[in-house]
Amino acid sequence: MDFQLTEGQTTVRELAEGLFARHGDPQHLAEIEAGDERFDRRLWQDLADSGVLGLVVPAEHDGAGLSLSEFGLALIEQGRRVPLVPLWETVVLGALPLIRYGTEKQQKTWLPRIAEGGAVLTAALELLGTGRPLTTAGRAGGTDDANSTDGWEISGTCTSVPFGHVADAVIVPASTQSGAVELFLVETDQPGVARSGYERTDRGRSADLTLASAYAQRLGAGDPSDDPVSWLLQRAWIGLAALQLGVSQESVRQTADYLSHRHQFGVPLATFQAAAHQAANCHIDTEAMEVTFWNALWRQETDRPAVAAAHTAKWWAADAGDRVARTVQHLHGGLGADVTYPIHRYMLWSSQLANTLGSASWHLHQIGTQIAGGTA
Repeated sequence: MDFQLTEGQTTVRELAEGLFARHGDPQHLAEIEAGDERFDRRLWQDLADSGVLGLVVPAEHDGAGLSLSEFGLALIEQGRRVPLVPLWETVVLGALPLIRYGTEKQQKTWLPRIAEGGAVLTAALELLGTGRPLTTAGRAGGTDDANSTDGWEISGTCTSVPFGHVADAVIVPASTQSGAVELFLVETDQPGVARSGYERTDRGRSADLTLASAYAQRLGAGDPSDDPVSWLLQRAWIGLAALQLGVSQESVRQTADYLSHRHQFGVPLATFQAAAHQAANCHIDTEAMEVTFWNALWRQETDRPAVAAAHTAKWWAADAGDRVARTVQHLHGGLGADVTYPIHRYMLWSSQLANTLGSASWHLHQIGTQIAGGTA
């Protein structure tokens, strides 16, 4: 593995860093958190105008045609500034499966809109860890035609859909009459879709969706031997690991700065071994998070077996991310509990990310299963 960034990756990172920094003022974040949408639409349009939203979109659909290796750097930068925009949701959960499995018509309809910032997509993946999805899909006329992409209807419940309250469409895994679990594209602006939004731990919003014979399009243009649900989940976990890496790295950086400038007994807090050692442990945790993230991403991008690596990256993100967040809060003393001081957001984001698409213990169990089965 070569951890040196390419020239293109460096450009993406610097571009994303500048964009998120310009919209990362704590007062601005508080204003977005106080709104009904919990969605920084001005930043969203800037991400579109700069090309960040179209990084993975093929050139024929007005994008840059890059890979998750480049886009992952944008997610890390989002984690550093914790703005409320559906970047992971729209690109990783929405654009990537459309690029891989969408028909030509579906791609022409949605990918240019994603690149220009005119569409928000997300996916209903939270219940997959409990077994089968709680939605079923069938043909409108009652005939289950596995080869057709149009004319499907979905019924059931989708819980905890991130940014589902503002999404234009949702990727929904659903069981068909043949017993297979397929991915379907469900537009939210139709009578068969009811949404109930709620506030998350990170002050963003998610929604529970109730589908009642909602019209859907199957994403069925990929390799028949593929498992689209597993394919999407692996990339979703890696994307979450990228976000948490940014959150943890930035919170440790802010803590190091705080300990260097905050004095007690006439000397910086950083000179106290108890504080320095805890901060050093946090740095070691972020190093482990980074190497497991890049390993999983590298294995994905080079078509190597990556299921165990994706679980490992998400486990480190959830387990170490939570540990880093708690230590950072502790090292800030009373300021860590002050909601007018910026550091508390990193704790909230870490708590939310740690329990999105599987907790640390769940992913650890999956790693054990992979090792026991000889597939790790």
